[in-house]
Amino acid sequence: MEIRNFFLKKEVFDLGDLTNSPLSYIGGVNNEFMVEVVKKNKKKYVEAGMLNLEGGIIFKVGYKEIGGIPIFDDLATLYAYYVNAIEEFLDEEVANFYYPSQPIEVRLEKNTNGKTKISIDNQELLVSTDLLLNMILSNSESFFKILVNELGLKKYVYELKQIELIKEKLVLFFL
Repeated sequence: MEIRNFFLKKEVFDLGDLTNSPLSYIGGVNNEFMVEVVKKNKKKYVEAGMLNLEGGIIFKVGYKEIGGIPIFDDLATLYAYYVNAIEEFLDEEVANFYYPSQPIEVRLEKNTNGKTKISIDNQELLVSTDLLLNMILSNSESFFKILVNELGLKKYVYELKQIELIKEKLVLFFL
């Protein structure tokens, strides 16, 4: 399983154009390049100490991928929503949310044999629960550490604390 994110370097006004010419919109798929872009254009991407950058989070197992283009929204908020969803999942064994600005549903649902189904906009993957939850937390933590440590966006310290608490719960969840 692989989880990665992408960010958009320009606004999307036509989803068809984004789908047909993704490279003209995508600013990159690694966080190091995102840091460079945000540092060079802080006035454009940072407002009141918060990142304002559109992007998406892609989940891939084998050759099947969900959450890719043209599905995108506010990247920092998406990561925060995934962290909240894990917290809910640990209590309820099911969690769902909608993208912040789009009617795109994300759902985590415990299945049998230690697997969890993750669906994004009705596209589904069945993944080991342990692997899925740990990878979402790891990627989220990595993302928020970059925002706090490399971009100086201290308002995201809360998410890092939340992730630490969830990691403690996660150990008990799998006992």
